[in-house]
Amino acid sequence: MAAGLVAYSDVASDRLPAVVGGVGTAGGALMAFALATRWRTVFPFGIALVGASYAVFVAVRNGAVDGRAPAVAAALFAAAELGYWSLERSPSRSEGAVVLRRVAGLVGAAAVTALLGSLVLLLATGASGGVGLEAAGVAAAVISVAVIARLASRASV
Repeated sequence: MAAGLVAYSDVASDRLPAVVGGVGTAGGALMAFALATRWRTVFPFGIALVGASYAVFVAVRNGAVDGRAPAVAAALFAAAELGYWSLERSPSRSEGAVVLRRVAGLVGAAAVTALLGSLVLLLATGASGGVGLEAAGVAAAVISVAVIARLASRASV
């Protein structure tokens, strides 16, 4: 997933693609190294560099705001979560129901990330879609807060 983000940033970049690709490749290499050696303290730096690759792409981009930013945020979130999941030290294998619930939670959290990113992108661009779009935005915000509260309550138990 992280490699896909780096590839997107590099291919879509019209300025300084070598810098965008270099930063992202360094991040991917750090992530791979952390996963291979199970060195948990290195992994966040890899994720940060993958995110920085996209940030460089956006910063040097000619033109409008990148409409794919919410999907990029969701993919980066999912890549980080899956990476940390891989780095967990668990002496036993999880039951199928636990894994299914965890994957469903990850998919839901990634969807909420994309939804919130879309809402922020909409607000940042100043687009106006009328009462219907504003009602959908309010509903999305309420659902997002409810999902985050639910995930936080499960994490504290």
